[in-house]
Amino acid sequence: MRLCQLSSTASGRPGWPTRKAARIQQVLRQISAERGSLELSFLKTVPRDEAWAWLTRFKGVGPKTASIVLVFSLGIPAFPVDTHIYRVSGRLGLRPADMTVEEAHPHLASLFDPETYGPAHLNLISLGRQICQARKPLCERCPLTDLCDYYQRL
Repeated sequence: MRLCQLSSTASGRPGWPTRKAARIQQVLRQISAERGSLELSFLKTVPRDEAWAWLTRFKGVGPKTASIVLVFSLGIPAFPVDTHIYRVSGRLGLRPADMTVEEAHPHLASLFDPETYGPAHLNLISLGRQICQARKPLCERCPLTDLCDYYQRL
């Protein structure tokens, strides 16, 4: 999608989507100005932590976005944690209840083999969207009840 297409898509819409679109446009402009293109493959040649730091220095690019770019666009091991993964991992007891989202990224990454980060991320999101929903989890449909701290407390 070109910047002008993204801009026209976001124009006239108040709130979060407009702010997000503006941030995306700004990051794309910054990358293009700095690198001369939007090609990020150069990040494959630097250590993972350096690539992550390069991405997160842009306003609006946090741990989740940087991890998604690394694992899905560049094939660099990273474990993205979104709201679904954070919720599901808490209910399953994969992380301490008081752990922050930022702390959850490296913690959850340590529980999986790097080769499985992408599939684990997608499977946990799917579980969170379809079964382990925020307001009313469908525990009776969950294949992980025998492993689930939340279910054991019901």
